[in-house]
Amino acid sequence: MNLRTAAYTLAHSLRLLWWRVRRPNVYGTKAIILNDRREVLLVRHTYAMRDLYMLPGGGYQLHEDPALAAAREVVEETGVELAGPLCLHGAFVDAAHGARNHIHVYVGRAAAGARPVADGREIAEAAWFPLDDLPANLSGPSARRIIEVRDGQQTSGVDWRT
Repeated sequence: MNLRTAAYTLAHSLRLLWWRVRRPNVYGTKAIILNDRREVLLVRHTYAMRDLYMLPGGGYQLHEDPALAAAREVVEETGVELAGPLCLHGAFVDAAHGARNHIHVYVGRAAAGARPVADGREIAEAAWFPLDDLPANLSGPSARRIIEVRDGQQTSGVDWRT
């Protein structure tokens, strides 16, 4: 583990500890980005749950538009440019780590020929995966949201972890 990864890991651990103690409301976004080959963009983090693929995304401030934050996070984490605006898939709450994390999930299209490149800081890997052949080590919440979109299911808006 290099110094940068160790710093991200420490910062993430401290954030989770703070969440358990203070139980704040926090706000985040996730993005389901599809390409023309029926593939979805997934990432693996450097600092937490490193063995799991997840949807790209991150936190946002209350004054920030969550859709714009989701688009920004996709570009920052993977370098993938979007073909247009994102559409809201649903809003969920994750209370697994003490905080009430309000997560907006968006769906969008990648620009033609977009190739993901991990940022090398937060993201260890960014890659496309076929919608009908998702990796076995995909996080449960990410899998549920992708399957909802793939199968045209309505969102329940229930807890992100259910």
